[in-house]
This record gives sequence, C-alpha cells and structure tokens, in this order.
Amino acid sequence: MLLFISNFMLDLFNIKLKKMKKTKTSLILLLALTVTFSAGLWLYSTMDELTAFEYTAAGAVFITVIFAVILGLKRLKNEKKGLPADDELSMNIKIKAAASAFTFSIYLWTMMLMFTIDTYIESHILLGMGILGMGLLFVGFWVYYSKKGVDFGDKN
Repeated sequence: MLLFISNFMLDLFNIKLKKMKKTKTSLILLLALTVTFSAGLWLYSTMDELTAFEYTAAGAVFITVIFAVILGLKRLKNEKKGLPADDELSMNIKIKAAASAFTFSIYLWTMMLMFTIDTYIESHILLGMGILGMGLLFVGFWVYYSKKGVDFGDKN
C-alpha cells in the first residue's frame, strides 16, 4: 500500500515538474500535498475516538501545511510574473526566522525533557511533538518577521 502511494506521489511530481519552471516550488506544493494526504490517512485509519492530544497534533499539522501551501502559491505567482523566487528581504526574513526558531527550539526541547522525564509518553511521540513544535516556531517567527520587518542593525 505504501509503495503504491509513493509511486502515485512520484508520478504527480513528474507531471508537475514538466509543467512548472522551478522545481523548488513544485516540491513545496508536493510536500504539502503529501503531508495532507498522510495526515488524512492517519486520521481515517484511527477508528478510536480521538483525544485532545490527537486533535492538537492534527491542528498543528494543518497549520504547517497551510503555511507551505501559502508559501508555494506565493512563489508560483511570483514565477508567473517573472520575479525571482527569493529576493534579499525574503531571504533575510527566512534566515532571521530560522535563527530565532533554532534558539527557541533549544528551550522547547529542554522544557519537553524536563516535564516528560517521569511520564510514560513514548519516545517517538515526543520526537514528533518536538519536530512539529520546531516547525510551528519557524512558521510563527516567519509570520512575525514578515509583518514587523527585519532589523539590519543600522541606526540611520
């Protein structure tokens, strides 16, 4: 079943690759489609009643996918206009957001380890929560620096 899904996604990627100029944009959109499909399959295959934690995890995945789709569509629109995919400001916003997310993710992992050291939460769930938290931190900082702007340090 997973082999069939992988082949299907690769076929979609090859079709999109022929139609689009930039592979990075199609990769972003394909990744968002794959994550959405996988999360939907996970929610569908869970026959038990979903808990608050599972709803929270699904919501976090949904927010991350929405961010990726918005980013991909924005890049696609810029490609059709003939604009470069990454200008200097957007690169600086991504760098600043990544640096801030990395710094805060160290605190996130520390807090997760401190508060879950004596619990019976499985390690793969903690790892998934940490990775998803890091992604949400990046999305949050990217939105923040996109709205606020990036301080370059010059006081002119």
